[in-house]
Formats: sequence, C-alpha cells, structure tokens
Amino acid sequence: LPMAINASQLLSTKWLDKARKYVANPKRMKLLLVQLGACLTKDGLAQAKEHLLLLYHYVKDVVSGRYKGYSPTHLVMVTGVLIYVVSPFDFLPDMLPVGLLDDSSLILWAVKEMADELEKYKSFHNGQEG
Repeated sequence: LPMAINASQLLSTKWLDKARKYVANPKRMKLLLVQLGACLTKDGLAQAKEHLLLLYHYVKDVVSGRYKGYSPTHLVMVTGVLIYVVSPFDFLPDMLPVGLLDDSSLILWAVKEMADELEKYKSFHNGQEG
C-alpha cells in the first residue's frame, strides 16, 4: 500500500496553501512543532521516526533563526508534510489500522526529495553540537 500512494498528489495544493500560511506565521510554526512532538511517539510512525526527527529539527532550527541556509521552497514543502502528519484526518485517517502508512510514505518522500538540502543541514547541525 505505501508504494501505491502518490506523494505529490497527496501533498496537494490544499496542504501547500496551508503550509505557506504557516511559514508566514512564526506562532503557527511553533504550534506545529509542539503538535509534531506529540506525533513522535506514534507507534505507526516508527519506520519513519528518524526521518521525522530530522525534519522536526530542520524546521525548528529554521524557525528559531539558527539555520539560515535553507531553501524557502523546501521549507514550504516540509511544512506541508508536517501539517499532513499532525492532521488526524488526511488521506488515510490515523484511527484506521493502516492510517499512518500515508504519513510514513510522505515523510520518506520528503526526505528523498530534499536529500541534498538535508545533507547540508546535517553538516550544519553536527557542527553546532560539536
């Protein structure tokens, strides 16, 4: 089932429009990060947890102003993915036994789509910790 989900269709204009509104509003972005923190404990997202944590830290560092080398296009895309993940009513409602498959697929798709950007971010992040 996860392979049958078309991520670019899933991340439709509706989700990207929401993402643009969130990106323009720092308070909304901070709230999204709080909501995302709660999602990190969902069993169904275990397969994508490492990637979800990476996206969480990426957005957190952009929102806080720590990471400035980001692509605005990728920020909107990843924000759309994260809004989708925290939403209980998406393509496959999270209450269903398979309800987190679409979320995991979308997370994996986003990480693949922005692999170069995330590599730059990881170098930045690792430099901050050291």
